[in-house]
Amino acid sequence: MIKVILIGACGRMGRIVAEAISQEKDMKVVFGVEKTGHPHIGLPFYDGYLTDDLGKVINEGDICVDFTNPLATLENLEIAHKAKKPYLTGTTGFTDEQLTIIKKISNEIPILYSPNFSFGINLLFKIIKEMMKFLPDDYDISLIETHHKKKVDAPSGTAKKFMEIIKNEKREKEIKSISLRLGDIIGEHILIFATEGEYIKIIHNATSRFAFAKGVLYGIRFLINKEPNFYTFEDILLSLNYGQNKSSNFPRI
Repeated sequence: MIKVILIGACGRMGRIVAEAISQEKDMKVVFGVEKTGHPHIGLPFYDGYLTDDLGKVINEGDICVDFTNPLATLENLEIAHKAKKPYLTGTTGFTDEQLTIIKKISNEIPILYSPNFSFGINLLFKIIKEMMKFLPDDYDISLIETHHKKKVDAPSGTAKKFMEIIKNEKREKEIKSISLRLGDIIGEHILIFATEGEYIKIIHNATSRFAFAKGVLYGIRFLINKEPNFYTFEDILLSLNYGQNKSSNFPRI
C-alpha cells in the first residue's frame, strides 16, 4: 500500500486527487497538508488528518504529491528532500531559476514534474514536436489558452510547454499567444497553424479535473520506486506497454 501525503489537499486539484486515490486498492492518503490558518487543520482527512506541518508527518508517508504554488512547493520540497521522499508536483508558474533548484534536488531524490497530468495533453506535446519537423516556415502559429478566472499564472504552464516545443524547432518563429481567464473553465488549449489557403486547428478541452487525477495516479505508481532523477510525464508514457510498443519512435521532448 502506497502511503501518500497530499500537499495542497483542499485545493481544486487536491480534492479531486484525494478522491481518486481513495478509490484505488494500492494507495491511500495518510495526511493532507494545507497552509497555516486553514479552517480544517486538525480535522480528519481520508485515512489521516489535515495538518499545516509537513515536517511533523513526512516520515509517515511514502511519497509527496503537491499541487500548490511555486514558493510553497520549494519549501515543502526541501522537507521531502531532507527525508529522502519521492516528490510529484503539478504546480505551475515556476521561474527558470526555481526549476533549476528543483532539478538540482532531483539528483538526490526522484522528482516527477508536469505542468499538466492529462494524457491527452501529453500526447499532443509529442505530436506537436513531430509536426514541427515538417511544418513549412510560411505558416503562422497562434496559441489561445483559457482557464478559470482564479488561475494566477498566465500563460499557463501547458501553454509555455507548447511554446517551448515549437521554439525548439522553429527558433525564429513568432508565436502569437493569448491567455484568457473566464468563469470556471477547467482548461482549453487551441493551437492554430495557418498559411494561404488552409489552416490547421488543434483543440484540447479538459471537461473534468479527473482527467488530471488519472494521470497523477499513474505518476504515483511510476515514481514510488524510482532512482533520483528529474522525470516528466513522457517518462510515464514510455514506461507503459503501449508506450514502448507504439510510441518508441516519438522523439523525447
